[in-house]
Amino acid sequence: MKTLLISLFALVVFPIVSQAQDCLGMALKTGMNFELSQFNAKEKPIGKVLYQVKDVHKEGGSTVMDISAQFEDEKGKQRPPYTIHYTCTGDELIADMSGMMQAMQSGGMKDMEMKMKANKLVYPGKLTVGQKLSDGQMEAEMSSGGGGPMATMSMTMANRQVEGKESITTTAGTFDTFKISSDVNFENKVMGIPIRNTMRVVTYRTENQLFDIKSESYNKNGKLMGYSLLTKAN
Repeated sequence: MKTLLISLFALVVFPIVSQAQDCLGMALKTGMNFELSQFNAKEKPIGKVLYQVKDVHKEGGSTVMDISAQFEDEKGKQRPPYTIHYTCTGDELIADMSGMMQAMQSGGMKDMEMKMKANKLVYPGKLTVGQKLSDGQMEAEMSSGGGGPMATMSMTMANRQVEGKESITTTAGTFDTFKISSDVNFENKVMGIPIRNTMRVVTYRTENQLFDIKSESYNKNGKLMGYSLLTKAN
C-alpha cells in the first residue's frame, strides 16, 4: 500500500497526431516518454512508472493528452498499463488523479467496476511563491456484477501552497522548480466500514514539464516514507 501511495505522486490508443500541440509553453506530441523512478526513505530504488503520450488532440479550446502509465518494480516486473488524461485549457493544467484507482483495479480489484465521481487536480499556468492552489479531489465507487457500490474511495489534497523555489538535478537534467506542499487525506469504505489515512506531500514542479520533477511523501508524524524523481523526459 505504501508503494502504491508513493506511485501516485511520483499516470486506449487513439489516432496518431504527428504535429506537436502547445500546452503552457510545453510542446507535447504522441510518442513522448517519461520515467519517474521511486525510492524508499533510505534511498533504495523500489520501482518506476513509465509514461508514454498516446494521443494529443483538441477538444473545444482545450488540449487533451491521453497517457499510458505502467508500474515496474525494482526487479523489472511490470503491472498491466492503465490510461490517464491531462487537459490543458490555456490557463491551467488539469491532472487526472485516477491512476491509483486503476492500479488497484489491475491488482486485487481487477474484477470490480469503477465509477469516478470526482477527479481533478489543477495547476495554474504561472506559479509564484506564496500562492495558494485549489484543492485536488478524487472519489470513486467500486461495484461488482452491476450491483450497488461495495466500496468507495476518496482522496483530497488540501492546503496546497507554493512554499518557495529550489534547483533540482536528476538524470533528466537540472530544473528550477517551485516547491508545493499539500495535506493528503484518504478514506476508503468497504461495506460501510471506513479506513482513513493521512500524509503530507511535497512536490517540486517546473513550468515546462508535464510531471513533477520530485515528489516526497511524509507520514502524519512528519517522517519521510519515500520519494520519486523524474529520471527521463524526451
